Amino acid sequence: MQCTRPRDLRTVQNQCGRSGFTLVEVLIVVVLISILASVSLLSIDSSTSHSLETTARMLVADLRLARNHAIQFNTEYTVEFDLNTQTYEIVHSGAGTAPVPENSLAGSSADKTKYIQSVQKDTLNLPDRVVISQIYLKTSDTDVRDLAFGPMGGTGPGRSEDTMIVISTTRNGTTFSIPITVSWITGQAWADEIQTN
Repeated sequence: MQCTRPRDLRTVQNQCGRSGFTLVEVLIVVVLISILASVSLLSIDSSTSHSLETTARMLVADLRLARNHAIQFNTEYTVEFDLNTQTYEIVHSGAGTAPVPENSLAGSSADKTKYIQSVQKDTLNLPDRVVISQIYLKTSDTDVRDLAFGPMGGTGPGRSEDTMIVISTTRNGTTFSIPITVSWITGQAWADEIQTN
C-alpha cells in the first residue's frame, strides 16, 4: 500500500505505517533502563549493608549488656566467642554470684541459665550470611577469643589495648566488613563504617 496524502485535513489520521522509533522514544527507553539498573544496584548494596549493620548493632548491644552487668554487680563478665559455631556467650567470670543477663531474643525454649547468641539469628531474616571473621588486640595484632569487662567497665588491667571484632559478609566476590572497637579503658563498644576488601 502506498502512502497517499488525505484530501480532508479534519479527518487526518496517519495512513502511512511507521517503521521506526523517534529519537525521543529511544532516549526515554534508555533513561528508564538506566534508572532501573541503578535501583537494582542500590538494593543489592543496601541489603548487604542492612545485614552487616543489623548484626553489628546486635553484637554491640550485647557487649554493652555485659559491660553494664559488670558495673551494676561490681564483678567481672566475660564474652566468650566461638568462631567455629559463630556464637558467643556472656558468662559471669568474677567472684561471688551474679545473675546471667536475660536474652530477650532467645525464645521460650532457651536455657535461662546461659546467654548464648548466634551471629546468624534466623529470627532476624537477614539476606546475607554474616560471620565474625576476626577478633584481635588492636596494637599488638594478637588474636583473642574472649573479652572480660571489670567492675569499672573497662577490660583492663588484664588487657591494656583496644579489642577489635570484625564481622563480614561476601556478595558477588566482594567482601564487606564492619570493625567493632572495644575501648580497654572505658569498655565502650562502637561499630565503624562498612569497608570493602
